[in-house]
Amino acid sequence: MELKELKVSDKENSVKYILLVQGRQVGFGYIFNREVNPIEIYIENDFQSNGYGKLLFNSLLKILKDSGLKGLKFELDENNGRLISVIKQAGAVEIGRDLPKIKFIIKL
Repeated sequence: MELKELKVSDKENSVKYILLVQGRQVGFGYIFNREVNPIEIYIENDFQSNGYGKLLFNSLLKILKDSGLKGLKFELDENNGRLISVIKQAGAVEIGRDLPKIKFIIKL
């Protein structure tokens, strides 16, 4: 697995990371400079359910932890079961609901 960093110029000062497996792009993720939902990930359909989302998310979490952050907030749609599962496996704790949104926090 290789994680390739690409700087992205936009209003949120995001950084894009490409997840490569054996030289093939299987997904990508962003780290955004924002308080809520600072990480977004996407895994190509053909590669879903193989642990790549968890791997990518945890890699981006480590980058943020190494930068000195102590915690992250997420507000996810209740229908986003895959990402909810990934962040719960990473230690996210539900802190509230404002349906259809569920609020989580991850301590780093």
